[in-house]
Amino acid sequence: MTTVRTIPGSKYRWNDHFLHYGDETIGSLLSEIPSGIPYSDEITELESGVFEWKRYIKIPQGEPVRIEQLMMGFQTSYPTAYAMIPAVTYNGNEWGKGLEPKGFQKEGKAWTFASHRSAVAGATYSEGTEWTVALFGQQQEIGFSCSLVPKETSAVHQLIWPLRETPATYASRDKYGDDYEEQWIPEPEKEYLLTAYLVIVPKTSQSQPSWSKMLGTAWKLNFHDQKAWHTPETIWGLGVRYAKESLWAEDGIFKGFSIGLKWNGEKWTQRKTSRYKIGWTGQNISLANSLLYDYLLNNNSSSLDKGIAALDTWARYARLDNGLIRCHFDYLLSCAPDAREIQDACHLGAAAMNFFEACELAERCGLTRPEYQEIALGICNFAVSCQTSEGRIGKAWSNQGASVDPEGTIGSSLIPPLIEAYRRTRDKKYLEAAEKGYTYYIQDLLNEGFTTAGALDTYCIDKESAIPLLKAGLALYETTHNDQYLQWAEHASWYLATWQWHHTVQYPEGSALHALAYDTFGGTSVSTQHHHMDPYALDYVLEWLKLGEITGNSAWTERAKAAWVNGTIGVSDGTLEVLGKLRPAGSQDEGFYHTRWGVPYDVSEWLVAWPTAFRLETLRHMQDWSVWK
Repeated sequence: MTTVRTIPGSKYRWNDHFLHYGDETIGSLLSEIPSGIPYSDEITELESGVFEWKRYIKIPQGEPVRIEQLMMGFQTSYPTAYAMIPAVTYNGNEWGKGLEPKGFQKEGKAWTFASHRSAVAGATYSEGTEWTVALFGQQQEIGFSCSLVPKETSAVHQLIWPLRETPATYASRDKYGDDYEEQWIPEPEKEYLLTAYLVIVPKTSQSQPSWSKMLGTAWKLNFHDQKAWHTPETIWGLGVRYAKESLWAEDGIFKGFSIGLKWNGEKWTQRKTSRYKIGWTGQNISLANSLLYDYLLNNNSSSLDKGIAALDTWARYARLDNGLIRCHFDYLLSCAPDAREIQDACHLGAAAMNFFEACELAERCGLTRPEYQEIALGICNFAVSCQTSEGRIGKAWSNQGASVDPEGTIGSSLIPPLIEAYRRTRDKKYLEAAEKGYTYYIQDLLNEGFTTAGALDTYCIDKESAIPLLKAGLALYETTHNDQYLQWAEHASWYLATWQWHHTVQYPEGSALHALAYDTFGGTSVSTQHHHMDPYALDYVLEWLKLGEITGNSAWTERAKAAWVNGTIGVSDGTLEVLGKLRPAGSQDEGFYHTRWGVPYDVSEWLVAWPTAFRLETLRHMQDWSVWK
């Protein structure tokens, strides 16, 4: 039995299991339930195009019944132009060199993913030329999964109970485990509720992508207030301690910060390989800037000494004559051959932005360091010199400035410093290069529905490569007052939101995530090749706050705050023990295994530098920290 309720005046109507809009058929419900299982369905239109589908099940007294598979789904009545499972697959993950799940089927069998693997519980999304459809579930007592199969004339969306991952489980980078299936033996006379949400949106060319309706609906359904592990003042103090006490390194000519700590069997020690990086995971210049800022806040002379020493080290030894700067200091210590060394846009963009800031901070500290700005401008000049006529800058270069990889959206990382160079010099060549570059790179997202090559330890679709599209879009809007850049920035923001968790996952007792009381809500996953969560959204929480202020959409502010709270989980105060190991003050895991990844529901035990750097960077760019309280 199915009860249907639509809102007054709705243009949507149900005829049997078919959904129509006026005279147009959008698709039909799919349902699979074991024979003899009593159930009833209720479908309610919550707002135009958003339907809540509730299924009630009660097993009568008698012999126990094991439910092998129960499915609630929807099949579109049109061909698929684009399809997505948020944070899992973007149009089949065909871009890149990894072995992550490719396509939507493996050897003729549909990929089935656990609901907690996706950023919206069990979400699937498809679009044609005129309509888009999204289906997702509600995290409840019984675990579930999803699958999406685009066909020649339709797309099949499915939610499946109980939870399963088939035909294999993507269990670590480029590696698979056996398929996985949970059991469901309902208790007699107990009523079970299964809930699905169907979101129908006409395909538009507006600034925000059509999947934004699915994300907005899921966010409103699951939003809840959270409390950060620490106050901003405590976060600041712990971050400075971690930088100075645990990450500080003096190694030959090098004075700066280690990339992070690993457990050696007895204690936490600095990693022995790929140790000293200017940006990305190492964030040497950002950490140095935060120590200068700490001197200004607290008059701590040791912070000033270490911050300036680190900045001077990179400025003195790492600069190249062509404007580039060497991003990995290890090469300077080991005399590794140049043929193995490349400089990439991700590191270079962070270095330029932070060296611009370092020049100002040093002056505020009573020191004169014009070479810091010279370094930043050198990087910008190099970017201008290698930009193609259509706007592409590229991803990576040799020390001699030869391109070794022109691909990937991550080349847009050099656009924010180009805008900053224009603001400081008023030289229009920088703004022209920034606008041309931004127009080029935003097309990756607008045309393909994803961005690429930002997570440098993989080569795939990811979230990190879209961050500069958000930052540069907002910066160009503020600089030029051109509304197009704001629209593009918000489009990039909606893509980043597909990587943010819209629900809380309950973890089993005995797991590391249960012991940490880890709340997935607000956190972000890394890439299609790395299925674990990290706090990398800390890098753009300020942009989300700004976007909320400019657009008046409070959801961006909520997303920023949720990301900040998630990014404080597991920050040690010096007394925290995880898996029996005492954590240094200010340290935090890089990875949280929110799904069956590595050791399921575990932590990475990799106390990397960048989360600390991003938290400190966020706070030093804010006058008022009360927004995080």
